[in-house]
Amino acid sequence: MKIKSLEISGFRGIRKHIGIEFDSSKSILIYGDNGSGKSSITDAFEWFYYDKIEHLSSEEIGTKGLPALRNIFLPDSDDAYVEVKYSDSECDSQKKLFIKKSKLTGEYTNTAQKFKDYINMSLKENLLLRYKDLLRFILSTKAQKLEEISQIIGFSDVSKVKTVLKKAVNDLKRELKQSRFDDRISSQQRNIFERIQQDIWNDEQYFAAIKILVAPLKLPIEVKDVSSIDAILEALKKPEDKEAIANQLSYEKVIEHLRNLGISFDSICTSYEIVYDKCQQIAKDKDKFKKINLEPLLSQGLSILEKKLYEDDKCPLCLQKKDREELIDELRKRIEELSIFKKEKDAAIEEINTTLRLVQGALTEVENALKEKCLLLEDDLSSKKEIEKIRDNISAAKEKIKKVTFAELEAISKPEDFISFDINALKELISLLTSKKDKIVTGKKDDLTFTVHSKIESVKQSYKEIKSLKKAEEILTQQQQSLELIYNDFVKRQRNGLSSLLAVISEDINDLYQFMNESENVSEIELIPLDEEDEFVGITLQFKFHGRLEAPPHKYLSESHLNCLGICLFLASVKAYNKLNRFIVLDDVISSFDTNHRARFARLLVEKFSDYQIILFTHEKDWFEIVSNMVRGKNWLIKRMYWDHENGAIIEPPPFTLKEGIENKLTKAVTTGLGNSIRIYLEHLLKEICYDLKVKVEFRFNQHNENRMSHELLSELKSKLKDRKCELKDQAVFDRLSSSMFLGNRTSHDSSFEGSIDDLKMFYGDVRELEKIFRCPQCDNLVSKKYYDNVNDKVKCSCGGLQYNWKK
Repeated sequence: MKIKSLEISGFRGIRKHIGIEFDSSKSILIYGDNGSGKSSITDAFEWFYYDKIEHLSSEEIGTKGLPALRNIFLPDSDDAYVEVKYSDSECDSQKKLFIKKSKLTGEYTNTAQKFKDYINMSLKENLLLRYKDLLRFILSTKAQKLEEISQIIGFSDVSKVKTVLKKAVNDLKRELKQSRFDDRISSQQRNIFERIQQDIWNDEQYFAAIKILVAPLKLPIEVKDVSSIDAILEALKKPEDKEAIANQLSYEKVIEHLRNLGISFDSICTSYEIVYDKCQQIAKDKDKFKKINLEPLLSQGLSILEKKLYEDDKCPLCLQKKDREELIDELRKRIEELSIFKKEKDAAIEEINTTLRLVQGALTEVENALKEKCLLLEDDLSSKKEIEKIRDNISAAKEKIKKVTFAELEAISKPEDFISFDINALKELISLLTSKKDKIVTGKKDDLTFTVHSKIESVKQSYKEIKSLKKAEEILTQQQQSLELIYNDFVKRQRNGLSSLLAVISEDINDLYQFMNESENVSEIELIPLDEEDEFVGITLQFKFHGRLEAPPHKYLSESHLNCLGICLFLASVKAYNKLNRFIVLDDVISSFDTNHRARFARLLVEKFSDYQIILFTHEKDWFEIVSNMVRGKNWLIKRMYWDHENGAIIEPPPFTLKEGIENKLTKAVTTGLGNSIRIYLEHLLKEICYDLKVKVEFRFNQHNENRMSHELLSELKSKLKDRKCELKDQAVFDRLSSSMFLGNRTSHDSSFEGSIDDLKMFYGDVRELEKIFRCPQCDNLVSKKYYDNVNDKVKCSCGGLQYNWKK
């Protein structure tokens, strides 16, 4: 998607209507002084897509910065609007900003689903870059880097899935442990052994044991499966035995529930002791855990300082004097401490939930025991009251654990006071109920049929429970193992996916940075994922500096190099993430670049991003001249913005570039300032040629290095051509320029000499002839060492259409 036209009215600094026709999706270069309204256009793009302007979204201004969006001179009856037309006309839309019921409201005129989908998809792409955002990613923390990339590529959704999977695996492990299947199976085996004096672990042993039990009765039924055992029980039924057997089985269930309660009691006590210890640790320094809520504020403050949005040696919040670097170090330490406190608090909360689950499990066992009808017998009412007392004590413990808060940790019960429970009394109660169960059997010990019947019923119930417990354990174990396999494979694929993506982005970053920084000792720039215990915790930016791996970049790189790296990161992310839109907005991004970086950045945009529509703003006059000369004739528009007190921001075609200005004056025979302009044009040209061919000149400090005179550059260039046995060394233009440069120098300074228009035409003709032999007419690039042919010893332009000998 590219932009065909843009219209803005009544928005920010744009008081009246301005419009830009992009003529078949051309790129555009817009020059304007600070305050001319350039950023109002960037703001318009940001509001159109993101429904807010980040640098205006503050409590002081208002939600999403809306109160600052309408031009203050716009009548309330008029709408401010931004209208964008695209290469796909179905997405054309105007976004109005108007007052409705005394409130500012934004609204799109295009309500089609296709447009809504387009806007939603665009939110995940990088479309805008301002100078203030250049270092945001570079100076952000490792965790913030991961979060930003995660949001753009949807990796945060993948991480959420992984978190869910990990929680599921841990929950299953916890459930397996808390279910205590081995103890519960042993309890059932104990009951079987008490009834028939042998263990049963499988169907074969089960059928064999039943066969031995029924042998004395000489029944005509063969014990071979579950249905045959049911048939035997049916044959052994006697109406007078029904209640006794039912009570026996009911007693066994009560005993089983109480034994399970005893088994879980140790786990409850152990878990609560951990809860108590963790809470006591937190209570020792409650204030530090209260400060967890300060983490977002401290992180925001650190971000402001690291991005140099606030550079005074003061705290940006309280304005007290404080060394800026010391403050940054202190904030980093405090944020790291708070993250540790949060982990401690989360661990305590998890243990509280574990204790609560264990208590609820114990409560369920007691409540199930109370449902058994044997406790309703008149001589067992006292046992029921004892069990009800246990239930009430467990319920009280449940309420205690539910009321644990970090605000009142001093009130938390000590482990010995948490649950009123006498394990010995429970054992005595189980023993009492067991004797009552046995009394039912001993009361009919002379009745062989009843004895066999009761034993089979008891063994059947216990073995059935054992099989049920084993099945439940098997299912949970299989689920845990399956989820672990899925989780491990997911983590592997997630790591490979992120690493592959970061490798692609890193390759682009490195390529773009090397393009802008030839022959510098910075290489192999990489985004490296960091993980701890299968969890991605951040991303670091690593690079080789003089052959040694280093991180982070601001450890050694200058501000200009960091800004250069910031642009490379943005452009690499555009290539990686922007699958829908093929345009980007760059707002005054080269303000702190040195001269070499500015020219190379312009060349990078022209050569590496020619298939993108670039909307480029600058207030730098020299850089505007560099870019406008590079892009002329290459599908770019060139405009100028200025501020008018009556109309606000106005956009119009720019004044003549240096070259156009010279040719315009030559056409009109205007000599005023013409010689000086030609001299400046020649100096710019010679600097470009000497830079591309690595022509060495005498060292000079600072600005003196930039103010090289043409005769010095021309002389060193000729020496280089002779040294490299280049066929251009004997070109007559060098001698002609040596003479005609006199015209440029004399007309540039206070002098009685006045050059005629014919003299100056001759001077400009010599300059153009020099440019012609070094600049390719096809690709419009100068011959350069960058395109050196090692096999044939030639220097070439980028397309290879222009080449010369260059012997070593």
